[in-house]
Amino acid sequence: MWPRIRHYLGYHRVPISFGLGLLFWMLASPTWRSIALGLPIVAAGEGLRIWSSGTLEKNVAIASAGPYAYTRNPLYLGNFFIGLGFVLMGGNPWLIGLYLVVFPMVYVPTVLEEERFLRGKFGAPYEAYLRRVPRFFPTRSVTPQRTGQFRWGLVKDHREYRTWYGLGAGLAAVLLRAILVA
Repeated sequence: MWPRIRHYLGYHRVPISFGLGLLFWMLASPTWRSIALGLPIVAAGEGLRIWSSGTLEKNVAIASAGPYAYTRNPLYLGNFFIGLGFVLMGGNPWLIGLYLVVFPMVYVPTVLEEERFLRGKFGAPYEAYLRRVPRFFPTRSVTPQRTGQFRWGLVKDHREYRTWYGLGAGLAAVLLRAILVA
């Protein structure tokens, strides 16, 4: 049963996130101050996603360059910061607690499913990478590899522009909510 749930949550994380975003919007009470607090965190999260997308050659090689030298899941870490920034913009402290409970419920199964897949695809070299690089939050003990380089073409290939559209829509929704609750 757990593998089915894990697969379901991982596969449907975008629509689940959209539904939770709608709930967030209904419970949010953003102010201009809360928006100013959360916006730089959203920007930092998206910056990490762009860096990650520009160094990832999906299913071709083990991603170990750029942010992948510090964390095995920089795209999801970027998502964490984007979500946290939006929650802070929402100005409702209960949303922060809810977010910190729900985010792992969605992303831990996703990460475990991906690790299972990558173990099967890359074997022992991936196992070595697992031992060397932390799963989510970077630590100082990591010694980054200097291989690989950032390429905007990869950002385009990974369709990161879809995230930009979502961020724009999310920001517009927060601004609209701020106007409505003022």
